[in-house]
Amino acid sequence: MRVRLNLTSVVFAWVAGLTAPATGATPVPVTTPEAAPQDAPGGKTALPDTNQGRCVRAFLDMIADPTPPRVEAFELKHRSAKRLSEVPMDERVRRAREIRDRMGKLTLTEVSSADDDAVTIVTTNERGDAVELQFLFDTAQDRKLDGIRISLGPAPSGPAAPLSEATREELVEAVARAVSDHYVYPEIGVKMAEAVRAKLKSGAYDALKDDASLCRQLTDDLRAVNNDRHLGVRPEPRAANRGDGPGVDEIAGDNSGFRKVEILPGNIGYLRFDAFVKSEQAFRTATAALGFLEHCDALIFDLRHNGGGDPESIRFITSYLFDAPTHLNDMVDRSGRVVEEFRTLESVPGRRLAPGLPVFILTSAYTFSGAEEFSYNLQNLKRGTVVGEKTGGGAHPVRGVRVSDRVVVGVPFMRARNPITGTNWEESGVQPDVATSADEALERAAQLAHEAIKARKEATKAPQSG
Repeated sequence: MRVRLNLTSVVFAWVAGLTAPATGATPVPVTTPEAAPQDAPGGKTALPDTNQGRCVRAFLDMIADPTPPRVEAFELKHRSAKRLSEVPMDERVRRAREIRDRMGKLTLTEVSSADDDAVTIVTTNERGDAVELQFLFDTAQDRKLDGIRISLGPAPSGPAAPLSEATREELVEAVARAVSDHYVYPEIGVKMAEAVRAKLKSGAYDALKDDASLCRQLTDDLRAVNNDRHLGVRPEPRAANRGDGPGVDEIAGDNSGFRKVEILPGNIGYLRFDAFVKSEQAFRTATAALGFLEHCDALIFDLRHNGGGDPESIRFITSYLFDAPTHLNDMVDRSGRVVEEFRTLESVPGRRLAPGLPVFILTSAYTFSGAEEFSYNLQNLKRGTVVGEKTGGGAHPVRGVRVSDRVVVGVPFMRARNPITGTNWEESGVQPDVATSADEALERAAQLAHEAIKARKEATKAPQSG
């Protein structure tokens, strides 16, 4: 059985330096209503006339054209002092530009909720996917902006559907059955089902009047039992059904997620790619990039912006680093049965990289899912040094379970199991060998690479005994 790690919801927070999922879209302005329009059926499209609402509007205006003066003006006016002190302004400018470049055109379609602590809006991108932005405000700092959580997923077809009491009860029960019957850990699936049933019985969902609001609350309540970031409930009308959600190849956009390949000073190879895409184009691009780096003296993989992808792509790229068959990972179902073993390929296009070549992997808190597997595999095989931040902690492949004509549950149904550790990185994340901020990871890895190259050269010059 082949396993594809589809991304039912790509989530990131622009709080302390995380960046957007790779869409590869052409940079175009974000569009927002010029004036406060009438409420659309199923949701409001006017931002509140409050400091929080004005912050959201300012962000959308700024991200349409994130020049340094515009970014700085937004940050100084709206960001909390605590967050401002954490990241230099030039880095904030870079991140704003990257969000603009990757997300492309966004059209505001709904203001889902607005209160003192948070404002949630829904926009639609050029591919028709919904992009939800949740702006979080710090109650301890005059409700200045603390962070922005962005979720990318399939666009709902039409406005949110109103819920009757009977429909709400049926939907909660269907979600409960989905996690109880399909979640990778049966006992935890039962606990999650019991949790949402108890909330339903207590009246916790009575105030939620449409399916979109209920889906968001159910996602939060399920994750409160077991913080599985692959798990989620989403509106997806049957007519708009796209399977398990946007595939990683769609999210990666142009060039199959590959962003940059170069030789750094000291003959250190550098390769940044933001998704593990399974396609002939992606494999050809990987082969070309690794061929370009074939004669480097050390290699840095930059996965700080990589949110995951397909295990076949992980296997393909990893195979260039081993000259003998190597067991990488297993996929285990909810019964404990090994569904598939992943080992390096017997042959690869072009030439494998030199055995013993020093390898470094850059990570951030955004590094997730398949990108974590790549890092975890090389770390435990002693084939690479992880430099940066602890990763996001998602090790469970997910599939969509339809529970109504309008709602799908993304249920993690298998788990990765490393043949060396016997476990995985779920929730705990991949712990870096060399901990540093994501912003400083490249510089630190380059220093380590220079040291490793020097040590190897000195070792070859050392006189042989005997």
